[in-house]
Amino acid sequence: MSEKVIVSWSGGKDSALALHRMIEDRRYEVKGLISTTSEATGRLPIHEVKTAWLRKQADAVGHPLYEVPLPPHASNVIYENKLKEQWHTFKKDGIDTIVYADLFLEDIRKYREQLLTKGGMKGHYPLWGKGSAKVSEDIIQLGYEALLTTIDTEVLDHKWLGHHYDRHFLTSISADIDQCGEHGEFHTFVFAGPIFQNSVPVKGGEVFETMEGRFAHVELKGRQIGL
Repeated sequence: MSEKVIVSWSGGKDSALALHRMIEDRRYEVKGLISTTSEATGRLPIHEVKTAWLRKQADAVGHPLYEVPLPPHASNVIYENKLKEQWHTFKKDGIDTIVYADLFLEDIRKYREQLLTKGGMKGHYPLWGKGSAKVSEDIIQLGYEALLTTIDTEVLDHKWLGHHYDRHFLTSISADIDQCGEHGEFHTFVFAGPIFQNSVPVKGGEVFETMEGRFAHVELKGRQIGL
């Protein structure tokens, strides 16, 4: 019998590849996606993508999206308790594994493991140790399409906002920048690829900033298919 799992979902390229790997691995059965969202802004924190777009992605890949809304200025305790509440619901349905798209940051994985253990859950990391160069190449070769929605302005120019995550981008950025943005250099929104039943019609719009200008984001908006 396959193991039921929930995939942690940021809406970005790495999450898409992690979901892809779980779908193709017959040892597992994906039962949905999970995202923490902001009650105040209606967005995915840090990435700043509106939750409506995450729902469109979930519809396009054919999996339910479980949203964990966080109040403004939520402490770590509130964040952890909210997650544990959702995990408790999963466990009632026989699901005790959360899939993460982490690549190599040991401190983040350690934190996840400690929290999962406290909640009676466990983690699975299908991309762990693969290397950013390999993961980025897999994303492109498999045909995933994504837009850059957030940049760290200290390392990337605003011109990349709304740009496609492609080989041109990867060969243009500094060698000091991780090709998957694992250190937070950039974030993406994936809108098409092998796991999508249909593409999400989206394009970049206005630019806005957070953290006193440290991070810049592009507001996603719909586009008419075929244009």
